[in-house]
Amino acid sequence: MRENVELWLKQSLEDLDTARVLLNNNKYYASAFYSHQAAEKALKALLLYFGKDIKTHDLSKMLDIIKEEVNLNVEEVRKEALKLNPNYTISRYPDAANSLPYLLYDKNDAEEYLNMAEKIINWVKKFIK
Repeated sequence: MRENVELWLKQSLEDLDTARVLLNNNKYYASAFYSHQAAEKALKALLLYFGKDIKTHDLSKMLDIIKEEVNLNVEEVRKEALKLNPNYTISRYPDAANSLPYLLYDKNDAEEYLNMAEKIINWVKKFIK
């Protein structure tokens, strides 16, 4: 495995752990953000593994590139990516959803997003050798 791929995957796992720590400390909005980050970095690792250096935070766009340019079936994780995607902005900015981010998320939300990120990471690991 190329070093940069390993670095992105390691950071993805660290972000997943950070999301878990934040969830356990009732910082649900921040946990949602780090769940997005964990998924994003795992997908970035996968793209790099296949020689694609893409600059985006859009999980759906990343999956489209993986599907079209790498020829992998991404439908197994498409639903999770679509649900995680808004957390990149909504979980951080009061004007993104016309509310304070910390009021928008509860424990169930954070747990769901964490599980989605974990599913995406496990999916990515199937392809990175």
